Amino acid sequence: MSSKANWENPYANREGQWLKGNLHAHTSPASGCGQISVENCVGAYVERGYDFLAISDHGTYTKHSDKRITLIPGVEWNNAAGGCHTGVYSLDPADLEEAIAVSDHDILLNNLADSDALVVLNHPNWQLRPHYRREELDEKQSYDGIEVYNAVIERMDGYAIATDKWDYLLARGRRVLGFASDDSHSDTDIGRAAIYVRCKNRTPRAIMEAIKAGNFYCSSGAVIDDIRLEDGVIAVDAPGAQQIEARADGGLRIASVNDTSLRLDTREIKRRYVRFTVYGAGSAMAWTQPFFLPNITSLP
Repeated sequence: MSSKANWENPYANREGQWLKGNLHAHTSPASGCGQISVENCVGAYVERGYDFLAISDHGTYTKHSDKRITLIPGVEWNNAAGGCHTGVYSLDPADLEEAIAVSDHDILLNNLADSDALVVLNHPNWQLRPHYRREELDEKQSYDGIEVYNAVIERMDGYAIATDKWDYLLARGRRVLGFASDDSHSDTDIGRAAIYVRCKNRTPRAIMEAIKAGNFYCSSGAVIDDIRLEDGVIAVDAPGAQQIEARADGGLRIASVNDTSLRLDTREIKRRYVRFTVYGAGSAMAWTQPFFLPNITSLP
């Protein structure tokens, strides 16, 4: 975990293009929950227009190569009771091997604290297993982000969206990135969620660096064309949007338009942070990363 996000403006670097990817996918036989071979899984993501993918099998680093798509090495860690699911992604295989060997979650986070690994706490609102209460998320340290949308939970016990817990953390000053993932187990799970990362090329390193910088947004189907901060004004442009909202401390809605663009002058608000939600057709949504506003350092 070595997040280098620009929390005042995660989208400051405007070089490159948006690349579509998924960091949470399972295959068979490596994951007990996986119902699709790694070859078919990767091929399905290619067919659906994804630019990068991480195969995150449980406790196993599944190695694969395919020239059609950029593959990010990863695993999903869980404890013996089946809880604390955590995505670990790294270009250094030693980080993944160390993660697989550890049995305690806090030790896992501590061991990866000084590494270049990306650490994401998965589906905090999944109810089948004892996952993450908001106080637990606040107590834990040395992770980069949480899944604010996990598509497979749409068909399981719990809630796919976890922006409630994200806002709880952000309002307490925690610098936590938001992620959206398919958590695909079978072919029918593929293509329901994505992160769109802005970076200059499709190499694993460029993608990982852009994610670490926070230069990406989450999606359950909605697409954002541009996110920028200029002269104190944040602009969000989403051509297919039906509504765009700005939410601040604790999820408070501070602005909303039934339009494809929203402009917010941050100099006129006194909030710790602001993030944006885009509503597209049907249930499609997208979420930006938070902008932490300068000179606001204490809670009300």
